[in-house]
Amino acid sequence: MLTAARAEGRLLGLRIDVDTHDGMRDGVPRLLETLGAHAARGTFFLSMGPDRSGLAALNLLRPGFLAKMRRTRAASLYGWRTMLSGTLLPARPVATAFPDLARRIVAEGHEAGVHAWDHRRWQDRLDRMSPGEIALHLDRGREAFAAIFGVLPRTFAAPAWLTNDAALLHQEGLDLAFGSDCRGTEPFLPEVEGRALHTPQVPTTLPTLDEALGDRFGTALAFFDATLAEVLLAPWPVLTVHAEAEGGPYAGDFGEFLGRASQADVRVVTLGELLESRLATGEPLLARPLVTSPVPGRHGRVSRPR
Repeated sequence: MLTAARAEGRLLGLRIDVDTHDGMRDGVPRLLETLGAHAARGTFFLSMGPDRSGLAALNLLRPGFLAKMRRTRAASLYGWRTMLSGTLLPARPVATAFPDLARRIVAEGHEAGVHAWDHRRWQDRLDRMSPGEIALHLDRGREAFAAIFGVLPRTFAAPAWLTNDAALLHQEGLDLAFGSDCRGTEPFLPEVEGRALHTPQVPTTLPTLDEALGDRFGTALAFFDATLAEVLLAPWPVLTVHAEAEGGPYAGDFGEFLGRASQADVRVVTLGELLESRLATGEPLLARPLVTSPVPGRHGRVSRPR
């Protein structure tokens, strides 16, 4: 099996999702400090438009959602301002509110891409959005990114790891280096209607802290210890962290994880670097159609290769 092990150490691709206004304002600077202290790099996927996190309350009747909210102590993690954003309180912009901070991400050697225009709408309504609405959502995020950085984004990561054929087909025309729209085990080419697309997918391969904390693990450190053990066994591992969690109350635990990863000769890199290393093996990427399925610890379904 091809692996991410190299002479300079094993690779771990780091995906960083920025979902909320407060996560951008407070979590991103903490993550930049933590990553810099450990010579680690990551790919920051930025929600560009309105933070309408309060609409998550509409999911209270969905199986598992309320249990997850209690288990992860969402109110203390996100704060009441965020949990009411877009409902009882006005929605605040996410990355577009902090252009200098967004540019700092790239200036410090990391990779930046688009996570969403309206994260909540995509996550909750993708299956009811027309191809035209999906294209508009992607294009608005793309234009907002270009207004901040002066260049078009080269990568997009679907909110909640949820995508469909219409989104993948529209992304084909956006000159992306790769997408990170799903869960999986290694980079691959998505297949739509029997045709392999040319935009690779670099999926999240490992569980996330919010999926496991309070369920399989009692502490964040226990979760990260288990994650490091999985990294040492996985062929092309990708971990997703969140600005609101690992850039918030679990910043110290995340820094401890990065230190232990370095001691284990694991090099934490951007998803672009991980993909480049995979392509350098010369082995072609497999073409896989996408389906949706549940993930332990997460309400709803996510996209993954069949």
